[in-house]
Amino acid sequence: SIILVEDEPGDAGLIRYSLKFSSGEPNIHWVTSMAALGDHLEQCQTPPDVILLDLNLPDSTGLDTISRCKAMAPEAPIVVLTGHDDMGFSLKALEAGAQDYLIKDGVEADALLRAMRYAMERHQLERRLQRSEELMLAAIEGGNLGIWELNLLDDIYYNSNRLLKNLGFEHGSANPPHDASEWMKRVHPDDIALFRAALDRHWQGQEKRFQCEFRFRHGQGHWVWQFSSGHVVSRDKAGNPVRMVGIQQDITARKAMEQQLRDLAMHDPLTGLFNRRSFMEAMDSEYGRVRRQPHYSTGILMLDIDHFKHVNDTYGHAVGDDILKAFAYTITDNLRENDIFGRLGGEEFAILLPDTDRDGSAQVAEKVRAGVAAMRAQSDNHTIGITTSVGVAMLSASEKRPDGALARADTALYRAKQGGRNRVEQAENPTDIVTVST
Repeated sequence: SIILVEDEPGDAGLIRYSLKFSSGEPNIHWVTSMAALGDHLEQCQTPPDVILLDLNLPDSTGLDTISRCKAMAPEAPIVVLTGHDDMGFSLKALEAGAQDYLIKDGVEADALLRAMRYAMERHQLERRLQRSEELMLAAIEGGNLGIWELNLLDDIYYNSNRLLKNLGFEHGSANPPHDASEWMKRVHPDDIALFRAALDRHWQGQEKRFQCEFRFRHGQGHWVWQFSSGHVVSRDKAGNPVRMVGIQQDITARKAMEQQLRDLAMHDPLTGLFNRRSFMEAMDSEYGRVRRQPHYSTGILMLDIDHFKHVNDTYGHAVGDDILKAFAYTITDNLRENDIFGRLGGEEFAILLPDTDRDGSAQVAEKVRAGVAAMRAQSDNHTIGITTSVGVAMLSASEKRPDGALARADTALYRAKQGGRNRVEQAENPTDIVTVST
């Protein structure tokens, strides 16, 4: 169930046509304004599965359109359709409440379907996270949390039975920590400085409450995430803290969910590789190193699957997705740990090769090409082989932006395809390109 909010009939027609032949036969309802969206939602008994939202409408423009849509349909994920290929604006759209965004120009059915599936999955995780936070507040109000008390003069750290149980120290367990010093030794080494700094800020009056999220070694030996909050209830005549009380909660599940959301925001959901935004950020970082260090080199490979449309048309998109995953796995297996592999869209991929010169980048490209050529994927009774074409370029400090290397690698990729596919082509360096003036 899809609601398309788009005031341009041409754009709406293209999107509806793209989805017409997709699997699942989606039910698409088209409206041209926010007012029409409100009227339609009032008549719906259940919220739509996803809303495709144009930001510039007759009665609403910009990020306010997202806010109004969220208020009208809080249960529905939103995919923004925008004509601006602007990273900053796209991030603002996600911060405003959209689950994903797509550039209108040249949007394809496969990309649109993947964006909608991703938006629904992310929306479900966000709702689960919101419900988790609501449950946390209810637990605090009902006193259903572990309670601790710290006597700083005697180094006595009292914990309620619930807190002890949550941390793996049930009544009668062997060797539970007995004082504050022993408890502090169980805080993760990477978190202890943060924990002490939060305590110091509160003791010195810089913060009204002590609050900290940290990892704690469970009684069974593994690490669990904890949220602790408390305050000083008594001080000596000099103003030094004497006694503190507080509560503590296990937030391991919430931390895992937050990590899932971060992974969804940074990675392609099908292959697990960096998505376009994350890859471009990594390329910007490498470009900075190339500019700062004269003898530092970074190669970039552009590659895609030869005749991938034929694979989809012959075996179906489900098999095509399996091929993409196998392709990503095979190439990853041929890269170093510090190499950066991303899916830019469709069957288009890119690889950053930090601290790698031109010859080394060409060798990696050939290794990747050969690995894909040797790969075989099984589908029903068919064994499917694929090949890849690769364009190689080097990040150059002489260019104002790193995009130039990506464009040169893409041009080399085009030459590889024109030259028969299943081959590697190297791009010219910017300093090798001669401009003839007339």
